[in-house]
Amino acid sequence: MARISRPTIVLLCLLMLTGCGYGEVSPQTYELAKAIHNVSSRQQAEKLPQVNELIASSLKEGQISEQEAEWLRTIVAHADEGDWEEAAKQSRRIMEDQVQY
Repeated sequence: MARISRPTIVLLCLLMLTGCGYGEVSPQTYELAKAIHNVSSRQQAEKLPQVNELIASSLKEGQISEQEAEWLRTIVAHADEGDWEEAAKQSRRIMEDQVQY
């Protein structure tokens, strides 16, 4: 039986509570999602602490909501666990959810 990581469970619960996607996010969250996607695509583990610091400072400065910070931290946790593909997928999903048709 496959073990599901805690960040995956948290992310799935958040998605169930908010619907199928992330919905509209702040411009700073979009920029952070781009950064996470970039780091994940290149598998740059050494950049993850920097990304976490940016998330924390953005939250402290009121540029992102607590919900957005939690989504981003969960995605970074995937990367930190070596699940680069999932981190890239979820960060890309945040960006895609901002496209208005």
